[in-house]
Amino acid sequence: MQNRIGILRRAKKMSQAELAAAAGTTRSQINRLEHGGRRLSLDWMTRIAHALDVNLSELLPNDGAASPASPEAEILRIVSLLPEKDKLMLVGLAREILRHGEVLESTEPVPAPDPVTTSQTRGRRG
Repeated sequence: MQNRIGILRRAKKMSQAELAAAAGTTRSQINRLEHGGRRLSLDWMTRIAHALDVNLSELLPNDGAASPASPEAEILRIVSLLPEKDKLMLVGLAREILRHGEVLESTEPVPAPDPVTTSQTRGRRG
């Protein structure tokens, strides 16, 4: 994933070694993250954003694919504000949504109930 770690680090006049120390990792890891040699996970993004004193969304490229107005950037911004236990809950929820989506894609779509028919039959006993 492309990112803006190097741009932001240089703007803060930090070396890779200084950013690594602030993020609790090595200069080599920072180099790999900056150049896409290592996957930029939410954990890495959180650590680096904190070390650079920026929002998570600022680490993402500004090419429109993940602009601050994009859903991805907004999700990352919101998640960055949550406590760890809530982040873990969201991961579980996201996995369930993906699992449920796979089930829905593999079956015929279920039509929505007709609101007129539904409202007419609510009061009836069968």
